[in-house]
Amino acid sequence: MTSEFTSRLTRFVATPQRLGEIDAEQAALCMEDTVAAIYGGWHEPVVQRLVALNGGGQTEPLKAAEHGDVEQTAFLNAVAGHVLDFDDVHTTSVTHPSVVIGPALLAMADARPETANRVAPALAVGMAVNVALGEVLGFGHYNKGWHATSTIGVLAAAAAVSHLLELDEEAIGNALSLSASLAGGLQINFGAMAKPIQAGNAALVGLRAARMAEVGITGAPDIFVPRGFFDLYAGTDGLAANPADIEPRIDMGSVSRKLYPCCYLTHRMISAGRHLHTARKGKSVPDGSVIQMTVPEGVMLPLHVTDPKDGMEAKFCAAYTLSAALHQGQVGLADFEGNSPHRPEVRRLMDMVTIETEPETGTDNVGVEHGAVHVVLRKGNETLNETSVAAHPGSPSDPATPAEIGDKIADCLGKYRREGGVPPTADAFRRDLRSRLHLPALPSGKTASTAPQASPERIN
Repeated sequence: MTSEFTSRLTRFVATPQRLGEIDAEQAALCMEDTVAAIYGGWHEPVVQRLVALNGGGQTEPLKAAEHGDVEQTAFLNAVAGHVLDFDDVHTTSVTHPSVVIGPALLAMADARPETANRVAPALAVGMAVNVALGEVLGFGHYNKGWHATSTIGVLAAAAAVSHLLELDEEAIGNALSLSASLAGGLQINFGAMAKPIQAGNAALVGLRAARMAEVGITGAPDIFVPRGFFDLYAGTDGLAANPADIEPRIDMGSVSRKLYPCCYLTHRMISAGRHLHTARKGKSVPDGSVIQMTVPEGVMLPLHVTDPKDGMEAKFCAAYTLSAALHQGQVGLADFEGNSPHRPEVRRLMDMVTIETEPETGTDNVGVEHGAVHVVLRKGNETLNETSVAAHPGSPSDPATPAEIGDKIADCLGKYRREGGVPPTADAFRRDLRSRLHLPALPSGKTASTAPQASPERIN
């Protein structure tokens, strides 16, 4: 006898889905965003070392080696898609859902081309499971130190691939159980190569679990009973919602597109820095100034780096991302490469930054989206500039524009080209991907830019 939540979840995953026009377009954007990030991250050291460790078989993004392992293909593509921290975000679950689910589905669809027309509905199903689990666990799960992309994402990937393979409810339950046994990932690894590997492991394990379940390998009949997944992974304050009250549903519109290649919790800081750069018309910040930033307490949890040694660490440094945006008015891939984190002018600004946190009390002040980032630039008793940012750029509250999406894709493909790859053109990339996965054609007037450009200033 399974719990009500498990029965509801497995029944939902087993049910054929036909996406409406809006959700289908959102699914297309999720896949474009993910695959672009895979191209952009392909030549990063962690990816290339993993490729070499695997015998050098997969030499290009997405394409498996001849007779390649479908699970290894999903693993490498997910690592590449997450390494730049440029992949999409879901704020309730505090996860990067598409970078786990997408590579697992793409690898499976390449192995079984007859399933390609089910990739988009399977992505939507996996996303719905990701959201449902996030609603139950709440921010407390993330607050405890788990890398939720890996702990929640592995079950979401198992559900998505199970839907793609058209498994029945019993097999889906087994896939969830098998994937849950290897759900893991620690925030303490943020800033290290281990972080994207954790996302890669989630894609690999979710895919493997569904394949195991397909051939009759079993797990516990219900992982959501007492002493199961929720009890073990809940935060110190318990669950955020009663599982019996949560209904998985298709809704692709809750995903945020990342416009900056760094931890999502720095994005309002970057937006604030850009506002100040515009207000100052590019003028240098005077020596002896103080840059006072106030943020909700939970925002600083993953931003544990204060003196970034390299670009990977800089992605989790609040002072660096704010200072880079204030200095130049934009933040892009180049700001996390080479010696960029050691630029003297950015370091000068970093030394001026002080950060205060506002305590979070009550259920309305927990999580990622609440509150605001407030930055004041002062010289002595004089306030030079001041700004507040409440909405995350690229979130449903402040959606990315078609131009911004096009610029991001072009930036990722451009990075792949600069590092020796031969990517498709941005427009061809989007058209071909949508065609291969039976997704809506690219709307007129929404083609990608031919080169990266600074996005227009956002007003929040």
